[in-house]
Amino acid sequence: MPLSLQGKVAIITGSTAGIGKAGAIGFAREGAKVVVSGRNRQRGEAVVDAIKKQGGEASFIPADMLAVAEIERLIEKAVNTYGRLDVFWHNAGIVGPDNVEDITEEVYDNALAVHLKAAVFGAKFAVPQIRKVGGGSILFTSSVAGLKQASYSMTYSLAKTGLVMLAKKLAVDLAGDNIRVNCVCPGRVETEMRIAIAGEKAKELGISPEEWVKRDIQRIPLGRYVTEQEVIEAALFLVSDKAASITGVALPIDGGFLAV
Repeated sequence: MPLSLQGKVAIITGSTAGIGKAGAIGFAREGAKVVVSGRNRQRGEAVVDAIKKQGGEASFIPADMLAVAEIERLIEKAVNTYGRLDVFWHNAGIVGPDNVEDITEEVYDNALAVHLKAAVFGAKFAVPQIRKVGGGSILFTSSVAGLKQASYSMTYSLAKTGLVMLAKKLAVDLAGDNIRVNCVCPGRVETEMRIAIAGEKAKELGISPEEWVKRDIQRIPLGRYVTEQEVIEAALFLVSDKAASITGVALPIDGGFLAV
């Protein structure tokens, strides 16, 4: 059975940069028609251009994950554009403060809204469309921080933990509709978010970002960061027919970090 998304339509939130961008390009390479979504139109259209240059099909539909109405509009417009929906991958995310004394109500609400509330309502609006085509996949980008507390953001860890439980609940509820729901749980991936974390943590310790990264990598048994492409390969597998019996899982892609 080939690993192919030929003829399928996939929405990927937070796909103007990082893992989401790599995912959009990777899904398109496997034959999916991809809806790229995020708040930055210039970045989003650049991703679409990159996909079209490789012979794929994609559209950019802007959406702010803080607004439920925009999430609903995203899914409606995607279906109006391509006529169907097979995969909804909620990947958008933000990092908040770690120290409980530094948290504000706005920061807390935004973190939970972007990660968890958007996942709930994304699923709410996506499920009826996926059901119409006889089933498909919902995927959430959780994190190793959803399986083990994060040393860099309490709100991030809370939200990512919620995604794991949401996936398990939806996996059971939607199994009869042939809709599979899973999480990818990346470890340390060299993305813009990771670079920002390195800068902040290095500043706190009075060391260079390069030194902080060196120390950080020493905590990973494989001795390196995970690549974006490695996360995408896992995501592609989970939404493909090769994973037809896999639902309700939270799959770590972490170089052995959780095993320590």
